[in-house]
Amino acid sequence: MRTISFWFALSISSALAQTSKYAGSFLEIPVGARGLGMGDAIVSIVDDGTAFHYNPAGAAYVRSDLLSMMYSSQYGALAKPLSDFFFVGYARRLQELSVAISWVRLSVEDIPRSPDLTVYDSPAQRELLVKTGGSSGYFTSADDAFYFTASRAYNLDLDLGWSLAKIPLTLPVGVNFKIIHRSLGGRNASGAGIDVGVMIALEFESFLDREKMGRLSFGMSLRDVTTTRIGWDTQTIESIPGSAAWGVSYDAPARFLKGNVTVAFSRESRYGDVMLGAEYRYKSILALRLGSYASDFTAGVGLDVDFMRVDYAFLMQDLGNVNRIGVALYLDRMFQ
Repeated sequence: MRTISFWFALSISSALAQTSKYAGSFLEIPVGARGLGMGDAIVSIVDDGTAFHYNPAGAAYVRSDLLSMMYSSQYGALAKPLSDFFFVGYARRLQELSVAISWVRLSVEDIPRSPDLTVYDSPAQRELLVKTGGSSGYFTSADDAFYFTASRAYNLDLDLGWSLAKIPLTLPVGVNFKIIHRSLGGRNASGAGIDVGVMIALEFESFLDREKMGRLSFGMSLRDVTTTRIGWDTQTIESIPGSAAWGVSYDAPARFLKGNVTVAFSRESRYGDVMLGAEYRYKSILALRLGSYASDFTAGVGLDVDFMRVDYAFLMQDLGNVNRIGVALYLDRMFQ
């Protein structure tokens, strides 16, 4: 039997409420191992199959057929976590447009169903039932979200005047259409929502005409822009309010380390969390990551070899540690 964490109990209790700060909270769980290893601070630099979660504009940086997968043990022991969280997604470049489809799932099994104490006549019977931990069985909770993403990058030259140099900018924009399904103790709900995102990237090498000056990026993602409504079969409506996440990052070569270093900052509006992250990449093969996710310590490592990238991330929290592994397959390289 699994014990429900305080965080998940809040999520479940909001499921049957009309409005709640925690409505659709499973959609806020970080997706992917690279992002979590950097403290979830990648809204301005995400460029892989997890872009649908952080910023749909980042899908524009996907240059080839990409199959992404992730599994995460959410709290508790590795062999028996309190909940299971995973995603699988496929992204592809179609001329100027990048498209992706992704599936996210959070599930909890063996949740004890508490008996209805009102059917017991005497207070003594109720007290005895509570003391003995009486249960009328178990149930399962499962939350699914399906994302359809489209993104495109535009290359612009910002002209500041005749006496000043033009600033070359890369401007990716993207949109998600998502379908949500929730199941809780035999009850079901479904809904749909829209997210939009934008990024701005400035290459200092081109702007300042100096080599190896790095890249400054800004990103913003607007989630549930139309207020996502999820209808339960109990005729109850759960509303997910719109929220925003923004961030800035700087990536620069580190010649003395024979690699690149990235530092990133993000903030989101729904809970006011601040995320910080750093990544060191050695010759585009090995990556080492550190971060702070809402003041919780994170770390990670990545290995990119030929047609495959493997990432691992660790999150330390009071509710229990999170271990996460992600795999990305570059299908065009695999079948060359």
